[in-house]
This record gives sequence, structure tokens and C-alpha cells, in this order.
Amino acid sequence: MKLLPNPRRRPAAVLAAVLGVVLALSGCGIPDNTEVTKVGRGPSPGFATGDDGAPPRHERDATTEISEFVRYYLEAAGGDPDSALERVQKFLSPSAAATFKAPSEIKVVHLADTPLVNPGSDKVTLKVQTLGVLGHNGVLGPAPDTGIQTYELTVAAVAGKDGLFVTKAPPVLLLSDEALNTFFQRRTIYFWNHEFTALVPDVRYLPADMPSEQVPQQIIKWLIEGPSNWLRPAVEPLPEGTALLGNVPAVADDTLQINLSAQALEPPDDPKALDRLRRQLQWSLKPNLSRVLELKIGNEEQNDYDSDDYLTSNPTYRLEDPPERFLIYNGQIRRMSRTPGATEPIPVIRPEANRNVKAAALARSPGDRRYAALVTAEGNRQVLRVGGTALGDRTDLQRVALPGGSTGQPAWAITSDDPQTGAIGLITVAGKLYSFSADGSPVRAVSWPGPPGWISAVAVAPDGRRIAIVVGGKLYLTAMTADGDGPHLPTYWPVQVPALRSVSAVDWGTESSLVVAGTRADRDRVAIIDTALDGTDSTEPQPDIGTETVTYLAAYPVSPVSGKPSPDVVQYMANGAAFDVLSGPVRISVGDLADPVTNPPTGMVPTSPFFLR
Repeated sequence: MKLLPNPRRRPAAVLAAVLGVVLALSGCGIPDNTEVTKVGRGPSPGFATGDDGAPPRHERDATTEISEFVRYYLEAAGGDPDSALERVQKFLSPSAAATFKAPSEIKVVHLADTPLVNPGSDKVTLKVQTLGVLGHNGVLGPAPDTGIQTYELTVAAVAGKDGLFVTKAPPVLLLSDEALNTFFQRRTIYFWNHEFTALVPDVRYLPADMPSEQVPQQIIKWLIEGPSNWLRPAVEPLPEGTALLGNVPAVADDTLQINLSAQALEPPDDPKALDRLRRQLQWSLKPNLSRVLELKIGNEEQNDYDSDDYLTSNPTYRLEDPPERFLIYNGQIRRMSRTPGATEPIPVIRPEANRNVKAAALARSPGDRRYAALVTAEGNRQVLRVGGTALGDRTDLQRVALPGGSTGQPAWAITSDDPQTGAIGLITVAGKLYSFSADGSPVRAVSWPGPPGWISAVAVAPDGRRIAIVVGGKLYLTAMTADGDGPHLPTYWPVQVPALRSVSAVDWGTESSLVVAGTRADRDRVAIIDTALDGTDSTEPQPDIGTETVTYLAAYPVSPVSGKPSPDVVQYMANGAAFDVLSGPVRISVGDLADPVTNPPTGMVPTSPFFLR
């Protein structure tokens, strides 16, 4: 379990202090009295008293019940990362605290069982599943170990002191996933893709007890520091040398002021570069934005932004709600009733091409183009038919041969408004991953850099760069890059979903969460789980849907401005039948077709539901 080497990577443990280190900058065309906030580790001032929104914290002497004490111990590392070690040491006996040494990174763990306390013994056994390693930069990176690990604590009283103490502890900072979600806020910052056509989300963890006036400065430092390692190959970091000039002052007159060094714009005289930068800042700072963003670059005049036009830079925001819904019935793509466009023709494809269809994907570009990919039966083989055209037009589809073997659901990834650029999609065939394009060129094998196994599902985020993939029953995230040689997956990140023993299907529910289906960890039943990208938080919209494997799942992501934590529409396939998740589940029937079917063929049922995305 690792991230593969990448020449563009920087060390994952680049540390960002809460208030930074203020340096005097000379040269570079910046006045001598201008201060630059350098991204790097510095002395932590801690968080101010009266922190707004700070969650209550359990102290060491809050309980004398051992199991509860251990749970409080697993909370101690949560909060300001620079004082995590100090908070943990408060739970240790004086002798244990004096010798306790641990890496600064925090292991986020899920308790696989309740802490085992043996009567008459001071030893406590913890069985945990490590979900990731939290660094000072707010990134939860992949854990070096998988499966269930066992830790032992010694918990006892200390002569002359009240309460319990940890008298012996493993040399590691442990934080439960429950405490992670209590003492940190999940925040999303954004980086442009290489083509500068869309912003790509990057999840970070912000201490919940950080005063709100300090948050914008921390977010900007994370942006300057660059993207997470697994995402780095697919996005553009800020230009080298970008620095924050001074501190970000508290909002005044409904204005948030940000001053960045001249290096933040590359090229410096490109107005598009400035527009991209402010959109990136506005999305990354969205929860903290005031009415006006005042942005000053180097010695240039300030620019004020007070509109919400930046919202369109996020593809998830551009998704229309509610979605246009489709399925396959009797070898044809059909629209579903009671959904937008129910009476309109099928996009892109001509009516005579809508036959012998086994699976399909429809996508929209940021502008006015639409794309279609159809898996169709041709004798004893399956072929792919692809095409793209302007909104409202129809076009002939190009035939693309597929390797032999079972074929999965196609998915469009990168779409373009330029007919010459076209679009790129992904599909699984016989447990391997292939890419295709809208021009009908041959499919290309896409090398999977992770552990070997049968690839059973692939799902593309609305940004077109982040990919969720199921390999050998395990869930991974990867970031896609594309050049003249086709798509590549340079890195991968294993995602552990504690509620599931194995995963069979996946799709994106929001820009920072997934909907996954698989076999439960606690019994041989199938469930559908809504989980954070890193597996640290989840809900169970369908905790038990029987024993049939979910072979395909389709969710329609909700906009990040909707305030919704999960998608409104989720559909899946099991045992050859299609179901709606959030209202039952309820089996999708012929009666759900927009065009009524008279005398439907016996045994013919709707399959492979999907959306225009």
C-alpha cells in the first residue's frame, strides 16, 4: 500500500504552522517593509481562549471507568496539531510521559471491537483498523499498514494522584475516527486541472477549535503548500514562490483582504491567470467568504470581487438538479418518467442506433456539447459505439472494438467543448481497465498501479480527474492524467470502509464522499454505505438489502452549495434487476418508463439505470 514515485511530488509531511513564520523579504520588487508569511513549521501559539465552536474536551480525570477512559485517551490528539503530543501526555503517568516519544503524525483508527479490559489486570487491548495518517498540513494520507492491528495499553492508578493514568502506551499518537469527526472539520480546497478547465477538490482536516478569523490564513497556506500527494499528478499547484504577504486580517466592512506575492500569477501579465487565482481562492474560502474578496498581488492595484460567477468553475456545481434519468429496456435507452426531459429524444444518438444496447453513458461538456457511449451486442461479441455533437443535434456513432470478456458500465471522464479535443472515457473489460475517446479510435489499456486484482467497478468524479475504483473487492482512489499517450493513473490511495468486508460497486455521492455497496463486515449481508472519501465517517442508507451482490451502482452527486451531505438519487443492480435506493429500496419497473409499454415481453425488465452527467 503506497503512493508510487512521481517527479512532481513533494514530501507529504510539509508542515504548516497555524499562524506561520513572518519574515522580512528583500528584493523581488517587493518593498522592504512588506512582510511575507512563509509556509513552514514554526512555534505554535496555540489557539486563543474563547475559541468559537470548540467542542467540549474530556480531561484525564473525567472518568474512573477504564473503557470510557480509553475512549477519552483516543480523543486527546484531536485539535491543534502542534499541541497534540502535550494533550496526550496529560493522560500518561509522570514516568510514562517523560519517556513517551511518538512521530508527530497522528494515526486515525477505527475501533474494530470494544477495548478489552480483563478483570484483575491493568492491561487494555485495542483492536483497531488504521484508516490514515493525519499530518500537520491537514492531509489524511494512506496508512502504511492495513487490516486489524493490536495495541496494548496499561491503565492504572498512580499513588498520591487522583484518577486513572496510562502507565504504558505504544509510541504513536492514536485518534479514533469518531474523535476525528468531533475535533476536526472536513474542508475542501481546490486546484485547477492541467487544462485549466475545472477546479478539482482536495479534502483537508481543519481543527474545530481554530478561531474563525484564523481559518482563511490556514486555508491559503494549504493552497501554497500544494495538493495532496495522491492528487498532485492531476492538478496544478500554485506557481513556485507564491507567498502570503503579511497575515490575513479579520473581515472588516464585509471584506476579506488577501495579499499575495507577485509570483502568485504565472504568467504575470495574463488576466486569465488572475481570474483563475481568484476563483480558486473563492471556492477554497467559500465557507469564510464575506461579501467582497479584496485580492492584491505584489505591487499591483487591488481587485475586488463581489459576484458569485466563480461558482461555475466547479463541475459538481454545474450538475443540473434534478437529473435526467435513463435506463436500458429491451435493448434500448429509455427515459424514466417524472424526471426532467422525460418527453425529449435521447441525446446524441439517432433513433436507428438505439438498439441492442447493454449499457450506456451520456455526458455533457461545460458548454454545449453532449457525448454518448453505448455497449452494444454484435453477434457473440460486445462493441462500443461512441460519438459527440452539439446540444440538440444527433450524430452517427463510431464503432470501437472491445477485447473479449464481460464488459462493465462505460463512464465519461474528460469532456471538452472543442470538437477537435473530444472526450475521454473509461470502461472495464474482463477485469481490466481501458480508455476510449469520442472519435472512435481504438481503446487503450490503462495500467493500474496498485495491487493486482479483478477491476469490477470504476466511477469518475464530476471533475473528471478523481477516480474511485474497485479492485479485488477493495476500494481505491486514484487521479487520472491524460496526454498524447492516453490516460494514466500515476498514484493510488487505499480506502478502508470499516462497515464492509468487501466492496463490489461504487459511485460519487458528493465531491467529498462516495456511495459504495458490498458485504458487511459483521455478517454475510449486503449493504449500501455513504462514506467519506477516506472512510473515516459513514452512514448506512441501506444497511441490509439481502444477500445478492450489487453488480452496479449509480449515484447523482449533489452540489457543494446545496448543503446536502448525501445524494438524492441512488440506483443499483442486483440479480439482474434495478432498484432505487433512497425510497425503499424499490424495484424499478416497466411502469417507470416515460413512454408507456403495451404488452411488455414476459421477463423483460429495466436494467443499468444511469444519468446525463
